[in-house]
Amino acid sequence: MCMVDISTDLQVNQPTVTTIGNTFISIENYLSIITYDTNLIKIKTKIKSIKISGDKLLLKYITDSEIGIKGIIYSIEYID
Repeated sequence: MCMVDISTDLQVNQPTVTTIGNTFISIENYLSIITYDTNLIKIKTKIKSIKISGDKLLLKYITDSEIGIKGIIYSIEYID
């Protein structure tokens, strides 16, 4: 069995953003929701905020560590 060391800058406290096509995004390790609208969602993470622009955006699910967003996604930006 091979063990792989994970670099400290890639460990779990970093936000993990996963997109599926342009219709779904999940964000792990978030802190809070800053803005929530059908065409703009901003999520605060430990490093930066993530701005999702689109159409008919909605929170599909939310847990203590992950948010799932569904809709038509136009852009994903990292902002200060």
